[in-house]
Amino acid sequence: MSSDGIDEILDKALVGVCDPEEVRSMARIAHRCLHKTPRKRPSIAEVSQAISKLKQRRLVREDSTMSFASEEFSGVVGCIEL
Repeated sequence: MSSDGIDEILDKALVGVCDPEEVRSMARIAHRCLHKTPRKRPSIAEVSQAISKLKQRRLVREDSTMSFASEEFSGVVGCIEL
């Protein structure tokens, strides 16, 4: 159970499919958009920027994972060729 209550509202089908921290970040963005006071809600530019940052972090993680997998695959291929 998280202190912010986000875990309680998340779809359990996302467990193991999505990055939990990424889902929590998106939920926090959505929660800010629902603030009772309109002036305290983020602008669409702020929302767009926050989502873009999340996407960028995911791409960086995927690139590093793919790089590692490629290096590992190259090592395996090298062993086979011997």
